Amino acid sequence: MDENESQLWLNLCTDISPSSRRALIHSQGSARAARGFLLARGHTGPAYDLMQRSLKSTWMTQNHPDYPARLRELEDPPEVLFYQGDPKRWSEVQSSLTIVGTRSPSPDGRQLAGRFAHCLAQAGVSIVSGFARGIDAAAHRASLGHPQSPPLAVLACGLDYAYPPEHRELYSQIAAEGLLLSEYPPDCPVFPHHFQERNRLLAALGSALLVIEAPARSGTLITARYASELQRHIFVVPGPVDHRNYQGSLRLLQESGILVTSPRDVLEQLPGRSLLAGDCRQSPARPEVWAERWAMDLKETLILLSSQERSGQMYCDRNGYFGWVLSTKSLGS
Repeated sequence: MDENESQLWLNLCTDISPSSRRALIHSQGSARAARGFLLARGHTGPAYDLMQRSLKSTWMTQNHPDYPARLRELEDPPEVLFYQGDPKRWSEVQSSLTIVGTRSPSPDGRQLAGRFAHCLAQAGVSIVSGFARGIDAAAHRASLGHPQSPPLAVLACGLDYAYPPEHRELYSQIAAEGLLLSEYPPDCPVFPHHFQERNRLLAALGSALLVIEAPARSGTLITARYASELQRHIFVVPGPVDHRNYQGSLRLLQESGILVTSPRDVLEQLPGRSLLAGDCRQSPARPEVWAERWAMDLKETLILLSSQERSGQMYCDRNGYFGWVLSTKSLGS
């Protein structure tokens, strides 16, 4: 076995904790040497069938060129990731937002998740979520159909396990347009502790976190804690003080959360993303199209377009189409 396969072999040894595995690799100098050390002492390693199924699946170690860079910010980044989709597309993503919330959202909460995800994906922000029922699924579905913003879902089970089962079609759509990730090998079922382990990945993969409807006792608050430790912005959509789905959200606002009421609020404060960033090559369009691109209402868009036209950055043709006045500077040459 080479170094990567040895790392996979070690990860599938369920009787060795992640910290012990890392210590063993460090002491032996490589995963391959650590595997040899264990075999020499009679360790049988993972089940043969599990190892063969894992080898036949798509997986990567931290040595892979498309391993998500943001995961390296964690104290315990996954040593092996199983995936479906195209990791190279995700490695090229500049701006991402993790959207999380309750599995039992109100109709308004579900609509808000869809609105934010659609508008932000349209504006070039890739949406990350946990593939759970409720807010996660609403955000995932609304983020589809934007080639410049590939979606990413992190599962709390093996990628062959299909949980929850009603998301099979969504699974295929995300795999076709973006990326599905899991720390767990094929056919691994969901265990309660997997959700907390998954939440740390959700916190790391986003440039920031958006919370929509988090009850007082919610895994969303665990994700927010991880995001805070990683110094991510935590955006929170407010709600009624007496609604159970907002008790955790309001607590976050009392602590360090940033109140947002529209996708534009997020775009204006999302690290590494300015409202107009990356738009200089977009084709001329009518104001309503620019409103969708910028995730703004039409009135605000008209004010901004007029301002850009007066400053000479944009022009308006006789058909009412606004476009950028391109120069060698704006094209980056």
